[in-house]
Amino acid sequence: MPLVKFFVIVILLACMHSCGKYPADGGSADTDKLYAEGMAELKENQYNKALSKLLRYVQIEERNSRKDTLNLMKAYYNVGGIYSIYSDFAQALELYKKGYALGQASDNDEMQFKFLTNMIGASCYISKPELADGLNENLLRLKGISKGRRMYYYYFNKGFIAGSHGDYDGKARWMEKAIAAADRYGLPDDMKVYAYSEVYQCYENRGDLYKALSALKTYESIACDMNQMYLYTDCYKGLMRIYTKLGDKENALHYQKEYFRYNDSLLNINEFSRIKTDYEVSEDKIVQATIDNLEKINSLQKIVLSMLLALVALAVTATIVFYRQRQKLHVANLALFKRNAELLKMESALKNGDAQGGIMPPTDIDGATADKDAATYDRNDLIRRITEVMSDEDVFCDPAFSLSALARLTESNTNYVSQAINSNFGKNFRTYLNEYRIKVAMKRMMDTDRFGNYSIHGIAESVGFKSDSNFISAFRKVTGMTPSLYQKLSKDDSLIPDS
Repeated sequence: MPLVKFFVIVILLACMHSCGKYPADGGSADTDKLYAEGMAELKENQYNKALSKLLRYVQIEERNSRKDTLNLMKAYYNVGGIYSIYSDFAQALELYKKGYALGQASDNDEMQFKFLTNMIGASCYISKPELADGLNENLLRLKGISKGRRMYYYYFNKGFIAGSHGDYDGKARWMEKAIAAADRYGLPDDMKVYAYSEVYQCYENRGDLYKALSALKTYESIACDMNQMYLYTDCYKGLMRIYTKLGDKENALHYQKEYFRYNDSLLNINEFSRIKTDYEVSEDKIVQATIDNLEKINSLQKIVLSMLLALVALAVTATIVFYRQRQKLHVANLALFKRNAELLKMESALKNGDAQGGIMPPTDIDGATADKDAATYDRNDLIRRITEVMSDEDVFCDPAFSLSALARLTESNTNYVSQAINSNFGKNFRTYLNEYRIKVAMKRMMDTDRFGNYSIHGIAESVGFKSDSNFISAFRKVTGMTPSLYQKLSKDDSLIPDS
């Protein structure tokens, strides 16, 4: 069958090429809508929803012959930011590189500046401080950006790089320079939030907790004004830690509560991983399809007719083999079902005619009727009492039914009951009980009037199984087939033996 699939792919690709059909560009309205929706979700701090839409937008826009370069750069920037929130800095850096290249190609200094700033941070997080240093010098040379902004981020980045080397004193000095530059050049307060988010950690590492607390309070105030949930979640985490170190239990607990409240609603690692994996799988498929198409397209047209003939021959052969095997399997399953049904019918008849009753009348394996110590333990009488209890479906189909319950109902103890079952039936209590329950399940599956609408789970529960997997395993052991197949065959009246 894999060979058949290969031929199908070959022919489809060849036909597509011969007709000149290639995947069309995404409609402008569709891509614009995806971008707008993604940015709106981001504004509402719905990071995973934003990521899903923006990744889809990127995937379509990258393959458009006429790209919206500015929106594509912004999408790269924001998707990279979301990856950074989830600490996937390597993937974020790759996206920033794509955006930076577009910024250079379109001569957009503003976007180049933004990408360089984030590329520096991502490089530090993945232990590439030398790359970060080089990027920071590029940032300083961008003449299309005001001197105040360039100096602020140059100092900020120098501090970040120093911190990646473990130089927290140097980091603190550079961050203080960045804050001073923001004040000197009259930059907005929201730019200083990033410096405060780093400088408090320097003070904390030096043990200057009150100075760290002061920086954190400023950080909190700016973050809340910006309505950036991720920033003030990070801030609450720091406040929780500082107050804990200061021994202020009340404030520590307060900010711990706030941190977990916002963090739980903000980040969903599983959802993020799913979205990222879906995107990567989709990208891999597109790239692989493109590579395969380029490698094979010239030779495919020459061999397509012979391939088609081979495919037809293989398909006919495969179809014949498949249906023959399927028919054999069907016949075997029918025979197995009929045998089980007949056995069930015989056991039911035996039950009605046997004074001891029971779905599975007791059989002495070795043909002997051992009677050890008749004064204390009459095994034959115990077997009779066990079988009498097991003749009541309502009793042994109760999920709570156990060896101890059987011992209590037979007025014996678990040890004697277990030994009696083992020696008389050649099996342990669990196997003995499962066989009773499976026989009831078989009867119920054939009783389509009462149990025809029951699912496998419903049947399993009705006969006392708590686990579907245990029920399926036990059913297969007793009948030789799965319960789903048995249930399907039970609905064919022609297969059910006459009562």
